[in-house]
Amino acid sequence: MKNEQFISQLFLENSQFILVGLTGRTGSGCTSTANILESKTPSFPDADNLNGFYEGLDVKRYKIVKKYAEKHWNNFYSIKVSDLISTYILTLSPEHLAKFICSTSNKSLDENVVYTKLKTGVFSSNRLVTNHKDLIFNLLDHSNDLNVNEKEAKDFIRILTLIRKFTRDFKKELDELSHGLYVSTYQASGNSIRRTGSVQNGYENSEFNPKCVFNLPETINRIIKIIRQVTKDKAYIVIDAIRNPYEAKFFKDRYAAFHLVSINAPDEHRSKYMQKLHKFSSEQIDDIEKIESGKTKGKFVEFTTQNVKKCIEISDIHIFNPKNEFDNNNILKAQIVWYVALMQHPGLITPASMERVMQVAYTMKMNSGCISRQVGAVVTDFNNSIKSVGWNDVAKGQVPCSMRSLDGLIEEFDPVTYSNYERNNQSFRVKANEQLIKIKEINAKNEIFDGHNLSYCFKDIHNSLDNKGNQVHTRALHAEENAFLQLTKYGSSGIEGGKLYTTASPCELCAKKAYQLGMSEIIFIDPYPGIAQEHIINIGDNAPKLVQFRGAIGKAYHRLYEQIIPIKDELGHMQAL
Repeated sequence: MKNEQFISQLFLENSQFILVGLTGRTGSGCTSTANILESKTPSFPDADNLNGFYEGLDVKRYKIVKKYAEKHWNNFYSIKVSDLISTYILTLSPEHLAKFICSTSNKSLDENVVYTKLKTGVFSSNRLVTNHKDLIFNLLDHSNDLNVNEKEAKDFIRILTLIRKFTRDFKKELDELSHGLYVSTYQASGNSIRRTGSVQNGYENSEFNPKCVFNLPETINRIIKIIRQVTKDKAYIVIDAIRNPYEAKFFKDRYAAFHLVSINAPDEHRSKYMQKLHKFSSEQIDDIEKIESGKTKGKFVEFTTQNVKKCIEISDIHIFNPKNEFDNNNILKAQIVWYVALMQHPGLITPASMERVMQVAYTMKMNSGCISRQVGAVVTDFNNSIKSVGWNDVAKGQVPCSMRSLDGLIEEFDPVTYSNYERNNQSFRVKANEQLIKIKEINAKNEIFDGHNLSYCFKDIHNSLDNKGNQVHTRALHAEENAFLQLTKYGSSGIEGGKLYTTASPCELCAKKAYQLGMSEIIFIDPYPGIAQEHIINIGDNAPKLVQFRGAIGKAYHRLYEQIIPIKDELGHMQAL
C-alpha cells in the first residue's frame, strides 16, 4: 500500500488541479472547447473518424492518450469572462447602463429605447444582486480577502449558474435591439473594467489605474479558490476566454498548473461560421478583427484592450479547429483529449514531429536581439530532419539592437556599435536625443528605468523623420531569411520539397524566398498582417501549403512530455504492488 501511495503521490499534483485558459479570435471555437471540457461523459472519436488528421506514429500516440483519458476523465468547471462582466453590469442602474450601451455601440441607438428595453427585460427582472448583494459585492471588492464558509461557497457556485443564464438572456435582448450589440457592449465593458475597475461612461477619458488591469483575473482567481474549496479532491477549471495578454500573464505567474490554450480556425472557415450562425456582416467581422488585433490607438490602451494576436503568440498549447463542417467537432475533441491526458499524466507519449521541430524554432527565437519581437525559424527536409535554423537579428559581426543604447549613441561615438549615419546625421541624432531626454525626465520622477539598458529601434526613429513605415530600414534579417542564408553557407541538399517552420508567419519577402527554395509546407504559429498568403503563397503551380501549427510549445512542451519517472520504472513499481 505504501508503494501504491508513493506512485500516486508522484502524479498527484497533476491529477488534482488543472487550470486551462482559452484564447482565440471570435468564432474560432473557444466556447465549443469549454463545452467539451465541461462535459461529464464526452465521446472521443476513434482515429479512423478524423479524416487522416493524425498520420503515422501520431495515430498510435492518439490511441494511447485517448485510452488513458477515457479512464481518468474529470469534467472541468467553466468560468466565463463574459459572466464576470455580467456581474459588473448587474451592479449598474438602468440609466447608467443605457447610456453606456449607446455610447459604445458602433451604430446609432436611441437611448430611450434602450432604457425601456432594460426596464422591461431580463436586466430589471433579475434579482441576483438584490438577493445575493453581500457575496457579489465582496467578490468584486478586491480591497478585502474573500473569506466564505462551505455553505457560502456552494451557494456561490449556484449563483454562477444563474449569472450564466442572465448572460445568455441579456445577449439575446441586446441583439434584438441591434445585431452584434452584445459583442460591442461586453468588449467595451471589459476595456472599462481594465482601465477604471468598473463599467463607467466615458471610460476612455478616465484616468488609467494600473491596478485595474488585473481586476478581471483577480475576480477569476477568487472564483478558482471557491471552486477548489467546494471540490476539495479534484478541481479542473477552464477560463473562457482570455483576450488580454496581461490577464494571461497573471495566471502564468501564479499557477504552475496553468496552460494558455489558443484555438485557431482558418480565416475562411471562421468567417463563414460567423456569417451563417451569428449573422455577422463582413463589416462587423472586420470591426471585431480590428478590436481583437491589439492595434487600438490611445494612451495606455495596450494594457486595457483586447489583443488576441499577442495572446495566441504567448500560448502554451495551440489547437487547430477546422470549422468547414459546423457540427463536426471530432478533430477538436481529439486534440483536447491529447493534451488533457498529458496534463494528468506527463510523459504518456513522445511529442509529434511538428511539435519537436517548432520547439527548436521557439528556442532559437530567444537568441534574437530585436527589441520589438523575437522570431525563430527552422528549415527541414520533407521528413522533418533539420537542415538549418535562424532568428531575426543583425548581420554577423554587428551589435544586436538590444545591446545598443540611446545614451551610448549620444555619448560614445563607437564606430563598431553605431553606424556612420547614426553618428553624423543631425536630424537622426536630434530625434534620438529627444527620446533619451524624455526617458530621463520620466525616470527622474519614479526611477523606473534605473539599471535598464535604454535600447532603441533604428527603424522607428528613421521612419519618424519622413513619416513613413518603410521596412527596408530595419537593421535585422528576418528569422526565415537567416535560416535560408545558412543553407547557402553549409549546403542545401534535400531542401526542395522541405518545410519551413516559423514562430510567426513569413512576410511577403520571405514567402517569396520559401517559394523559390521549393518549400512544400510553411508551418506557422501566429500570422501577422500582410498580403503574403493572398498575393504570394496561393499562386502558381508549385505553391507551398500553409499549415497552422498545432501542439505544445515552450515550457508546456517540457511540462507535458517530460516523464515524472521513466515509464519502465512506473510500470515496474505498479506490478510490484
